[in-house]
Amino acid sequence: MSGIKLKYPPAYPVFFLGGSAGAVEAFKEIAHALPNDFPAPLFFILHRKKGGENKQNLLPDIIRNVTDLEVCEPEDGEIVRSRRIYIAPIDKHLYVEDNRIYLRDEPEESAWRPSINVLFKSGAKEYKQRTVCVLLTGLLDDGVDGLISCTKHGGVTIAQSPEDAYQPNLPLNAILKDHPSYVAPIKDMALLLCELAQYEGEAELTRSIIEKAALTARLEKKALKEK
Repeated sequence: MSGIKLKYPPAYPVFFLGGSAGAVEAFKEIAHALPNDFPAPLFFILHRKKGGENKQNLLPDIIRNVTDLEVCEPEDGEIVRSRRIYIAPIDKHLYVEDNRIYLRDEPEESAWRPSINVLFKSGAKEYKQRTVCVLLTGLLDDGVDGLISCTKHGGVTIAQSPEDAYQPNLPLNAILKDHPSYVAPIKDMALLLCELAQYEGEAELTRSIIEKAALTARLEKKALKEK
């Protein structure tokens, strides 16, 4: 594609996916479509209001039912490993540092716990150009500052196509404030992640997906600017 540069992370990328309203279905579709030997770690974070009444985390079992990848709710201090999906626990922030996962109550000023911003920012600081942050369907703007941090550290940022999202606010805010590297519908997301992870699968198909996602990112940004 003339004039559109495709951005790839270096070897051993780490993927962080966040969303709110409608994100459980998005996570399910992505996890189901990923190959069972996907070669990188993935973090799924569904942001929740801090101190909420619901203390039961159903998301790990929901995701286990659609994938053979290992799915876990991490322990404090656990080493980040490939070919796993890590699910953020209820009412704890998730950080990564020194390639380990940490559970924290802080920052108290965040209205959300877990917060997408907290995880994305720590991931960007830890893995820099190896970071891939994906913002999915949702309300408000938790995760947008995290995408900006990912971009500043040289990472790759992705937004779900707003017209494809159950709630388009988060993807729209991402496009307005960060200009993500790629914009894609959920049906293309797993293939896009495979291409960025340099997974040896259907190379021709994944290449066409990333080219389309790069073009969509440019067109979405242009359309929003013209409104």
